[in-house]
Amino acid sequence: MDVRKLLNSRLILVTGKGGTGKTTVSAALGRLLSDRGERTIVAEVDTFRPALTPMLGKKPVYKPSAVAPNLHVCNISWRDALVEWLRGHVPGQRVVRRILDNNLVQTFLDATPGLRETVILSRVVTLLETYDRVVVDMPASGHAISLLGVPNVAIGLMRGGPIRERAEVVLRHLSAPTTALVIVGLPEEMVVNETVELWERLQKEVPTLRRPLVVLNRAALPSLSQDERTLLERLESQSAQTLSPVQQELIRAGRWEATLEQGTADSLIRLDDELGVEVIPVARLGALGGFEGGPARIVQQVASTLARAELAAAQPAHGSAGR
Repeated sequence: MDVRKLLNSRLILVTGKGGTGKTTVSAALGRLLSDRGERTIVAEVDTFRPALTPMLGKKPVYKPSAVAPNLHVCNISWRDALVEWLRGHVPGQRVVRRILDNNLVQTFLDATPGLRETVILSRVVTLLETYDRVVVDMPASGHAISLLGVPNVAIGLMRGGPIRERAEVVLRHLSAPTTALVIVGLPEEMVVNETVELWERLQKEVPTLRRPLVVLNRAALPSLSQDERTLLERLESQSAQTLSPVQQELIRAGRWEATLEQGTADSLIRLDDELGVEVIPVARLGALGGFEGGPARIVQQVASTLARAELAAAQPAHGSAGR
């Protein structure tokens, strides 16, 4: 997926291995889109400890709340989504209250295959009726697969009924050309492995889902020339007795930087070879101007990176001018 298509999508699903920065990318997309005048909401999914709070300045709850012009946040909790679901499908508020107050019925609802996931995804789809852009901070890899795979499972298991009907609606939205998937990864072998595996499994569970865009977070931007790398190797091979402690530390720092840069380059090549998708490298925080400003500043920096990637994608290919 091209970054331009991503930023024109109405529903953006963001996932990846835990700890890769998917919530940061979700918040950055929310900031970028809302700054462009799009009425945008960033939704977390059924989390007890919302990670968006320090990034966007307000703890998200089930009811959407504004954090900036054109930007809202919410936390789609299972229980609150269930209440809304029942009110939409069960006639009479008294009946709904009896259902919610009955422990046996609650146990049955908790155990109904696919109900939790369908109800949560149904709420996501409902947000599209109010907002121009809906960015969903999905659960980490394995749980995201389980969540997104449920509509197909529900359709296969149920011949009719409200769960199947809603699952069909959700699946249509997941398969729509206006829906985009973003996988956030790191330039580390284990994380790249999981990124590749995540997309392979999603293709099986939701075959109509469009090819994703990958954000490679904490990437090391190229800064060392080949001559500098060769010099570092030669200096490192010298006897430690001939170098001062400061010189030794500088050499270690340079070699570490070279290792990080090589890891990023290897990750980019592998993601291109095995996934064949667009990858947007996001530089480590230090390379983007220091650590001041906290999570909100990081979100701004990631949003700027995405905007620059969009501008770069819009430029004509080198050598194509005048053709």
